[in-house]
Amino acid sequence: MGLRTAILWIHALAGAVWIAACGCLVIAGLALEEGSEEHRNFAVRVAPKIDRLNVAMAVLLAATGATSFVAEGIPRGFRFSHTFVIVLGVKTVLFIAMAIMMAAALRTGAVIRAAAEKGPGDAIAGAMARLIPIHGAIAAMGGVALLLGVWLLGT
Repeated sequence: MGLRTAILWIHALAGAVWIAACGCLVIAGLALEEGSEEHRNFAVRVAPKIDRLNVAMAVLLAATGATSFVAEGIPRGFRFSHTFVIVLGVKTVLFIAMAIMMAAALRTGAVIRAAAEKGPGDAIAGAMARLIPIHGAIAAMGGVALLLGVWLLGT
């Protein structure tokens, strides 16, 4: 396996891990009874770890995406087909939207941490209610981006 292939695999795996982690947070968040001790523990202990993993995957995704673009562009003199440019542009817009949503998730995580320090209350349940759709949106956008990436491999 060549270096370019390895970079593409790392890129795809980083995206898949980000999508899967967001999906797991959504599923667990919906499965747990809102306001229960398990729901609170999940919000305080697990969700921040998922968000840290997601940030790492987003950074890795951006780095490998840029590296892959350069590695593919140099031999071609950065002359890509019109379709490739459009699909890459859509993937880039999706990544930016996902990063913005991830920033919102991190801000919501800060609300959860602050509420946890204050003690029991409804603020954690409310913050989790906001966190779940944020991660759902990230997973959905990531799924589209991943499918577009697979499609790009065929071009």
